[in-house]
Amino acid sequence: MNEPGADTRDDDGDWLLRGSADVDDVTRFYDDWAGRYDDDLVDWSYEAPDVAARMLLEHGPNPSRVLDAGCGTGLVGRALRRAGHEGELVGIDVSAASLELADRTGAYSATRAADLQQPLGFDDGSFAGLICVGVMTYVPGVEAAWREFARVVAPGGVVVVTQREDLWDERECRSVIDTLSDEGVWTPIEVTEAQPYLPGNDQYSDAIGVHYVVARAI
Repeated sequence: MNEPGADTRDDDGDWLLRGSADVDDVTRFYDDWAGRYDDDLVDWSYEAPDVAARMLLEHGPNPSRVLDAGCGTGLVGRALRRAGHEGELVGIDVSAASLELADRTGAYSATRAADLQQPLGFDDGSFAGLICVGVMTYVPGVEAAWREFARVVAPGGVVVVTQREDLWDERECRSVIDTLSDEGVWTPIEVTEAQPYLPGNDQYSDAIGVHYVVARAI
């Protein structure tokens, strides 16, 4: 795949801003972008994988088995390894081209295709931790997704998930957090104010940040 020129990079940023809930659209976009994804995200000063990885390990040091939900090309997997995760790491994503690159990083014990708008296909309590970074833009059913994330994490395990600032109120994320807490699905540990997300991208810059949600499964 050719390296992108400025026009292509602008197109990527526009698409990211709009997002899509159609799994076929998301799959095609990320399959096409996979070869240049890592370079673009470095240029856009994307720090969310490292921030989220540190949060996961801070609240659940070296969990034995972690699910990277929406692993893409493996940025989060590499961040987890840098942060000190030594256990099993499973990555799932809709993009086959991205999964192929994630496999090459050596960070993952296993990877497979999955649609995060559907049940994840793992037994209850299969993981000691779950991390989902930069993915919820494409998953409008926030409550269903976060409920499913908590389901596949064993009691006491940690879920770390991000959500874009501009979608936070629209998708009633605070209400979802409280509902899952009230129902005994998880216990919130930390919910941040909006933090820098893609400061090197003109369309995001200071305009759109990201919230980090950390919760403990019950």
